[in-house]
Amino acid sequence: MKRRAIFSLFRMGVLAAALIISTGAAYSQDFESKKIVPYVPTPQEVVDKMIELAGVKKGDVVYDLGSGDGRIVISAAKKGARAVGFDIDGDLVKESRENIRKAGVQDTAEIHQQDLLTVDLSPATVITMYLLPDVNLMLRPKLLSQLKPGSRVVSHAFDMGDWKPDRTERFNGRTIYLWIIPTKGR
Repeated sequence: MKRRAIFSLFRMGVLAAALIISTGAAYSQDFESKKIVPYVPTPQEVVDKMIELAGVKKGDVVYDLGSGDGRIVISAAKKGARAVGFDIDGDLVKESRENIRKAGVQDTAEIHQQDLLTVDLSPATVITMYLLPDVNLMLRPKLLSQLKPGSRVVSHAFDMGDWKPDRTERFNGRTIYLWIIPTKGR
């Protein structure tokens, strides 16, 4: 009888573990199904130029949308900003958190696993992104409605249609765009 009870408890434990693992896999697959941009890392020299163009400084809150391996978040944190990355890919979130730890900026940098289209942008003073043209256009109304006037938006490679950038720089064969959020009604 004891043997049967032990076996029954063991079997329930195995079933519980399988349920937890499959639920986690389904959760991860759900995020993966919402992935709207591929991961293509921005070269570090372009990251540095983006940070420079945005004028990132101590006191800024930098949000990196589609943060990949965390390199923009880390660079912004090293400039004294509070830097937050958002990525939907669980493996990249883990990698970027490890990169943040290795860079020693975990007090001012963090990564969230979240669909970038659902992020509340209002705390940010700087938004960085390397997305796709249609995703930039999807984000444009949100950027204009949620960000405070004077906030800066920097995009690597892709513009925002008829919203003309305040500045465009070409660097090492790459294009970087900067928009400054206008005062409401302008």
